[in-house]
Amino acid sequence: MKNIPADYLKKITIDIFHACGAPIGDAEIVADMLVTANLMGLDSHGVIRVPQYVRDVREGVILPGAEITTLRETSTTAIVDVGWNFGQVGALRATEVAIGKAKANGLGCVTVRRCRHIGCVGLYAQLAAEQNFVGMAMCSAATEGHWVSPWGGREGRLGTNPIAFAAPTNGNPVILDFSTSMAPEGKVRLMLNRGEKLPDGWLVDNSGHPSNNPKDLYSSPKGAILPFGGSQGYKGFGLSLMVQILSSLLGEPVWRKEGVESNANLMWFLAINISAFMPPDEFRHEMDEMIKHIKSSALAEGFSEILMPGEREFRNIEERKVKGVPVEEETWRQIEDVANELSVSL
Repeated sequence: MKNIPADYLKKITIDIFHACGAPIGDAEIVADMLVTANLMGLDSHGVIRVPQYVRDVREGVILPGAEITTLRETSTTAIVDVGWNFGQVGALRATEVAIGKAKANGLGCVTVRRCRHIGCVGLYAQLAAEQNFVGMAMCSAATEGHWVSPWGGREGRLGTNPIAFAAPTNGNPVILDFSTSMAPEGKVRLMLNRGEKLPDGWLVDNSGHPSNNPKDLYSSPKGAILPFGGSQGYKGFGLSLMVQILSSLLGEPVWRKEGVESNANLMWFLAINISAFMPPDEFRHEMDEMIKHIKSSALAEGFSEILMPGEREFRNIEERKVKGVPVEEETWRQIEDVANELSVSL
């Protein structure tokens, strides 16, 4: 494991994507999103994705610099066509559109089309919270990303389908961000690169047998990640279905597309203007008071404190800014390979 300074990691990531043909501003957006995920400790959505995105550019499923347009809109809704540009560039645009509509009309709800992997969905909800909005984001893959079996099944039919929510406080926002499967696919890939076994209950192989081997997810035919919830996995399955309906069906039923359309990674975003309901200062004060009340609970055995969603990630940021971002040897080797192929100096 290497510890790499975040600024350096961001610089080489920018250089790699710029060398792939991305305008410098777009390369900076993607690199910032990936490295921020690493700083937060969400390594499955960090620079481990660099080789994946470079491969997507080479295969023509990411088109750097592609025009992003609005297909249809009302005062509170929009469908944003990313044109197969980098997912982070398109998702950020969609988030900005939703926030703009919420600022003017109280609510903003936006879906995206023709979009690749958007990274950590919680970062988009966080952007809303930082501007005194409540943000909610969901993301679902089309057929390429069907890693997750339905409750009672053993073949992938759903994406890992994450949900994110963020609300402002007078300090760091509360940020909830989780996949509706036992693990995001990127976490399985991360553990594969680290040579680690998976915990029990995450994965079944292509015969439907429980597996701790991350390679079984990528076999032919593929294994499948299970919906979260263990013996109550129908709850995770139900949430996953909700995410797929909102992000991968509403507006355009991309979930069953074939060919290049099957590469889509689709997003649904809702921004709520707090000032349409109450003064933002009052909301933040109430949030602070509610957090104090929750944290005042007596601790359960084995716990030293009660953490709010997102609190651990903000602590990770401060620590990794000092110590550097840990990157496993296999991931760094893959980044070195694509950098050398693109004549990017490390």
